[in-house]
Amino acid sequence: MVQMLESQADWIGQICFKSISGLKPEDALKAKLALMSAFVNVQKKLQQPSKDKQGYGYKYADLNGVIKAIQEASEDEDIAYIQQPITVGGQTGIHNYLLNSQGAIFDFGSYLLDIGSPNPQEYGKALTYARRYSISAIYGIASEDDTDAKEFNSKPDYMTPKELKGMTIAYNGKRKDLTEVFAMAMAGDELAKQVIKDKDNSVNAKIAIKSISAIYEFSKGLLKDRDKEKAKQEVQDAEDQKIKEIVDSKKGSTKKKDPFEKLGE
Repeated sequence: MVQMLESQADWIGQICFKSISGLKPEDALKAKLALMSAFVNVQKKLQQPSKDKQGYGYKYADLNGVIKAIQEASEDEDIAYIQQPITVGGQTGIHNYLLNSQGAIFDFGSYLLDIGSPNPQEYGKALTYARRYSISAIYGIASEDDTDAKEFNSKPDYMTPKELKGMTIAYNGKRKDLTEVFAMAMAGDELAKQVIKDKDNSVNAKIAIKSISAIYEFSKGLLKDRDKEKAKQEVQDAEDQKIKEIVDSKKGSTKKKDPFEKLGE
């Protein structure tokens, strides 16, 4: 397998701008400038995709429309894109690159979604959403969600215990079971608390955390109700015992004496 190692990279925010190895410095610079120029030209020529799909009460542009708009704007320009599907633990998504024939590369990094242990259908929906969302963001395309993206984003407000199984979250540089991290947060772990409360958590992670929290509060409520019932029963038992003692004492004091008792003395 041929591996093209990049030369020294430049950074534009979180975007890595590099070239393949083996190029002379002046050629690498020329390739980078050419790719940057082509990217700017594409954005100038790009027409927003037609929102010709109907669903969920509004019109939207699907992934095919987004890709078509990019391809039409890229005609006569030395630029192409690669969307590499990736899966890491309970996350799946896309790693995006732009490149040209001269050897320059824009590395936009990965866009990942927390989907737990998906079935093939869920995996496909997540990839569709990640592809449309990330490539639209790169090219500045304003599009509504396509069918798969809409369905992926329209998950219920809560997840079932079965859906929560396999959900992971980044903790201390590693992927860790979400329910375990939540339990650690409840036990006072400060890092776990920060992870659970992180506003940048994915939509799926936030729904999962909300679901675990609801299950925790429900269980805590059941235990509280059980303790209340137990305490109530203990009070009732104590009162019943007092009444029994009073009744028994009265029975003892009102007991009729045997009229022949003295005769037997």
